[in-house]
Amino acid sequence: MNLLSTTLWRGAWRQLRAEPGPAALVIAGLALGLALTLLTVGFLRDVLWRHAHLPEADRLIAFEWKTRSPGGGHSDWLSHVPNTPLSRALRDTGAPVGAMSRVISLPLLSRAVDAQGATHHARLTTALVDPDFEALFGVRPIAGDLKAALTAPEGIALTEVGANKLFGTTQVVGKPVSALITVDGDNGQPQSVELTLTVMAVLPSASLNSSVIYEALAGFNAPPAKAYVERASMWTWGNGHLYARLQPGATAAQVGALADRLLQSQPVPKGLPADFLKGGGSFATLRALPVADLGLHGAGSGQRRLQLGSLAAAAAGVLALAVINFINLWSVRTLRRQREIGLRKSLGAGAPALAVQFFIEALAVAGLAGALGLLLAWWGTPPLSALLQHFFEAPVLAPGMVALTGLLCVLIAALSALPLTHIALRVRPAESLAGRSHSEGAASRWLRRLMTTVQFGAAALFTAMALTVAWQSRHVADMPRGFEVENRLAVDLPWETRPAQTTALLARIQAWPEVVAAAASEDVPGRDFGDWYIDYTGPSGQALALRNGANFTPGYLDVYGMHLLAGRLSADHRAEVAQHGGVLDRSAVRALGFASPEAAIGQTILDDGKPVTVVAVIEDIRVEGPRSQAMPHILVPVTERGAGVISVHTRNPAETRRKLTELVNQTLPDAQAQAQVLSVREQQARKMAEDVRLGQLIAITGALALLLAAVGIYALAAYTLRRREREIVLRKLHGAGAGAVARLLVKEFAGVLLAACAVALPLAAWVTQLYLSGFVVRAPVGPGSLWVLLAALALLAVVTAVAVARHLRAALALRPLQALRG
Repeated sequence: MNLLSTTLWRGAWRQLRAEPGPAALVIAGLALGLALTLLTVGFLRDVLWRHAHLPEADRLIAFEWKTRSPGGGHSDWLSHVPNTPLSRALRDTGAPVGAMSRVISLPLLSRAVDAQGATHHARLTTALVDPDFEALFGVRPIAGDLKAALTAPEGIALTEVGANKLFGTTQVVGKPVSALITVDGDNGQPQSVELTLTVMAVLPSASLNSSVIYEALAGFNAPPAKAYVERASMWTWGNGHLYARLQPGATAAQVGALADRLLQSQPVPKGLPADFLKGGGSFATLRALPVADLGLHGAGSGQRRLQLGSLAAAAAGVLALAVINFINLWSVRTLRRQREIGLRKSLGAGAPALAVQFFIEALAVAGLAGALGLLLAWWGTPPLSALLQHFFEAPVLAPGMVALTGLLCVLIAALSALPLTHIALRVRPAESLAGRSHSEGAASRWLRRLMTTVQFGAAALFTAMALTVAWQSRHVADMPRGFEVENRLAVDLPWETRPAQTTALLARIQAWPEVVAAAASEDVPGRDFGDWYIDYTGPSGQALALRNGANFTPGYLDVYGMHLLAGRLSADHRAEVAQHGGVLDRSAVRALGFASPEAAIGQTILDDGKPVTVVAVIEDIRVEGPRSQAMPHILVPVTERGAGVISVHTRNPAETRRKLTELVNQTLPDAQAQAQVLSVREQQARKMAEDVRLGQLIAITGALALLLAAVGIYALAAYTLRRREREIVLRKLHGAGAGAVARLLVKEFAGVLLAACAVALPLAAWVTQLYLSGFVVRAPVGPGSLWVLLAALALLAVVTAVAVARHLRAALALRPLQALRG
């Protein structure tokens, strides 16, 4: 038995060495499919079981809410809820919950002195939590007392990462940390308070897949934290997470319904635009979810499901196409081995022996692919992690993943050995030894064509999707916005930045010879990170929700080339601030009931009864993303502002980018600014980052599908040439030219291509239209994505032509004597 097994394995390696080219193609395709499968399993595990390690995880719940939006719509579910008033109300009403903790995250500017006397600055991701957080999340300190750190006014706990950032060591219990806490002041401006904290505990670093990510933990007992919580204790402000443990017998749905009733009992927020409540209903809705369900059903789960689905489709598609290629290429090789098979059968080998032989040969291929797939998955984890913005928790080379790879290899080998064994069983020993070959049968031929058709259909689908996403991304990047973005740069300022610092920065920047204009504002236009709406009343007396989120310093309109239609702005904005001035765009002028831009100048509109003077009118601008309807806008001139964005129009973007990065980092060293100066196009692209990442994943999958389809058609061409070489020779002997031979082969491939497109392209049209339906601004892809489908068809035709060219030349070069001898 051992001798037989050794002989079979040696035979398998000989078959691999006999034709290394096809073997390498098959192994590479299977390895890519296996690598994607392993990464998909890792992603799924991180999403579904990221909280499995928490104590009594089945009774731990999190609260989420969704709020109203313009036109009476709703936002997506959000994990930041009004946690302070909600937690108080749940306690006061006797909700069936035990331990409960708020979590409010803030970037804490910290400073510490290490053992050598060197001062370190770090911006630590800090979570303000209640003492119950320790029990809820099972946090066990490495050193010190976490409960003391969360209850003492001067206490703080650092993770290993946070301790190393500040001190370069984890031996830090009892050491002082200076922290600069910045909160909203009563006047709306950020106010900073510096205090000295004491490290009372060192913690393990939090998982990057956890719902709560932190480098430091602190309680709510420090005076600035208490003041911040009091200002933030409003039912209209979702400022953090809230977690609770259910009492025995209670359900998340029961507690969520109670939380929503508490919210509905609150008055409608003052200043909420009437348009938000169109159609009736509440201004917000609350729910509670088990933390085990957060991955696939909680806030942000739509993105995770899309990522997981895309990755799973890519893995399944690539692996299936690779297996089809394996079967097709190895079937051609099996047909060439008819004499060998006939000899084995004449020596007494039956169906079980042949099945074992082909299984061993297939397992050798699948085993090599599995080993290579593990290495590819290990190597591909960092780039895929960056692409999906997801940290893969467990290592790819963990024992469980290796075992899964082995199981998949066995399944692939078994599946691939079936058709090969079927071909071998049809071989007749006497005829094969006499030199007369046999085909695999009509049924197998049709199965082979069907598998190749599936390959081309998948390639057509992935190609159409990749082209659609690429076209849509390009179209969105170039969509008209009413302002210029070329040669414009922008940099975000830290939250602690004071108006005087921003003004000084602008003065320095405006003095650079290559700078045309520079200004500060709330946000980069078109990045759409923040959206605020306020009801304004014009001459008609009807309230209109205007988008109001951009207050800007002098020079802003010049930076972005926003065209003034009427009115003017002073050089320092003092006059506009004195009269509570506002700048409308053309849509806002029309919606408010003014006859023309000129007629609006100097008129008064009301913001909750407060007069605002229209000082200028600009052409329509679109700062909303491509998935949102354009709204009328009002911009507010200010003389100065602190945190926000500095925008620069420059003649030399590369030089200005370098100088601006250095300037911000040197001017605000304590803020650990680490300024990231980006072009405005790059800043706007951050809003479309998820679509871009999805497009990149689909594009990679489409390229792999095309490559594997090319290998598949190559295998079909090799099989067709092998099966019909005598027919081709006889036709040539009877005077058939190169065109006739080419038509004979192309007929077979064209049928596969057309059948694949007939099935796949209607599906591709539906999928691409479904993708585009999520956008208000859509690429002109034609009716039913016609132009995309034609482009995909043309690309597939080119791939087919390239794949069959070699075999067509081989068919034209066939020697009659060699073919007729078999």
